Amino acid sequence: MTQDRFFLDTVFIQAILNSRDQYHQVAKDFLPRVRNAKEVWITEAIFMEVSNALSNYNRQKVSAFIRQCYSTDNISVVNITPQLFQEGLKLYESRQDKNWGLVDCISFTVMEKKI
Repeated sequence: MTQDRFFLDTVFIQAILNSRDQYHQVAKDFLPRVRNAKEVWITEAIFMEVSNALSNYNRQKVSAFIRQCYSTDNISVVNITPQLFQEGLKLYESRQDKNWGLVDCISFTVMEKKI
């Protein structure tokens, strides 16, 4: 196990799960670092974004990945509590100069607190 700490985002997970994704090979090459990392963080909002994006691809594969994350020792799944949602929404509202989506803002909030 390394001392690496990662936050998994939608693009990475989609690339891992979808062999036709343009970043699939890059993500596959990076995956051993994720598996050996000390800590890996992901939010349920990311799971929702991925499952929506890949709903026509392979639902069983996506569902299996999500379920596996909940039982993988080095992965912490962050629940979207009302408080976290409100904090993400506050950031979303305050950064009109950015094109960040609400899920991005929730992710940034989690990264600021956890990583």
